[in-house]
Amino acid sequence: MRLIPLAALLLTVLPVQADTLSDLKAALQRLQAETPIRGQVTLKSENRNNEGKDDAEVQPGQAQLSFEDGPQGLRLAYPQTLLNKALSEDQAKDQDPKAATPTANGLRELGYKEVRELTRPAEVLSRQLARATLKGEKADSWQGKPAKLLSFELQQRRPDKYVKKYEGQLDVWVAADGTPLAARSTQKISGRAYVVISFEMSSQDEWHFGVSGERLVVTRKLTTGSGSGAGEKGQQRREFALQLS
Repeated sequence: MRLIPLAALLLTVLPVQADTLSDLKAALQRLQAETPIRGQVTLKSENRNNEGKDDAEVQPGQAQLSFEDGPQGLRLAYPQTLLNKALSEDQAKDQDPKAATPTANGLRELGYKEVRELTRPAEVLSRQLARATLKGEKADSWQGKPAKLLSFELQQRRPDKYVKKYEGQLDVWVAADGTPLAARSTQKISGRAYVVISFEMSSQDEWHFGVSGERLVVTRKLTTGSGSGAGEKGQQRREFALQLS
C-alpha cells in the first residue's frame, strides 16, 4: 500500500491557519478607497512645560473643524468666528504672556497632516508596518470582540547621530477578516547633544479604527509624550475625535 506523505496527510486533517499579518496588509490595501466622507474633527490638548519649577506653564488647546475628504482631496473649514477668537487670544497674550490661548493652540495643532492621518489611517499604518518586525501573535479581544493581537518591534525612522538608544513597539488588534480594530505604538529615545546635553523622550499613540464604505478611518486618537533635557521637563497630551455626518 502506497504511503501518503505526512505533510499532505496533515493538510487533509487540520484546517489551514490564516496568516493574520498577510490578512492585515491585504485589508489595509483594500481600505484605502476614495470613498467620500465628511464630518467634524475635534481636538483637546494640554502642554506642560518646566514641570516642578516656579515658572511651570500649562497651555490647553481646543478646536473643532468641519472637513470633507474624497477624490478631490481634503478640505478643512475654518469658521470666521473661530479665527476671530484665536486672534483675540493671541492679542491678549501680547499683553500678558501667561494668558491662556486654547483656541489659537488648538488651531495650530489641528492642521492638514493631523486630519489626514485620521481620514486615511491605512496609509499611516502601512508605513509603520514597513519598518516593523513581527515579534508575536496571540488571541485577544477588543471592546468585547474576539481579535488577534500582533506585536511588532519598530525600527528608528531615520538615523540620528545624537540618538544613542531607541526602543519602539507597535501593537495591532485585528479582526477575523484582517481589518484593524485598534493600534498602539510606543517609542523611547535617549541620547546626548553637544557633549554635555543629555535628553530623554517617550511617546505613545493609540488609534481606534472604524470603516466607512471601503475606507478605514480613525474614530479616536490619543497621543501622549514626555521629554527632559538641559534642565527642562515637559509633557504633552492630544486627544482627537472624528465624527462622520
